[in-house]
Amino acid sequence: MVAAGNAIDKHEQYKRVFAHFDEDGDGKISGSELRRCFVRLVEAGEEEERVKDLKEAFKMYAAGAGDGGGVLITPRSLKRMLSRLGMRRSATECGVMIAEFDLDGDGALDFDEFKVMMS
Repeated sequence: MVAAGNAIDKHEQYKRVFAHFDEDGDGKISGSELRRCFVRLVEAGEEEERVKDLKEAFKMYAAGAGDGGGVLITPRSLKRMLSRLGMRRSATECGVMIAEFDLDGDGALDFDEFKVMMS
């Protein structure tokens, strides 16, 4: 019985995948439908790579934030990183930069706020 249930589950999965490719619902997957699907897959892969790169950048800016909780970009950690990049900014200036994208008003940027800032 278990084997029959697995076969039905697999069949349903195949039907859902086929329906996803068959955008116009004509029961066939045209060349243009297939191309669009591969484009979406490539775009999804590119987005994953972008998020990975953003996470690495975020870690660099948030390093040594010293907030005691989760990893955040604080005015102090932003000032330190900008200084390493040769850009001298005061802690006040860094606080103003952060405030522009600080959606929750905690005075620091979490990763989601950083993503918004970088988009």
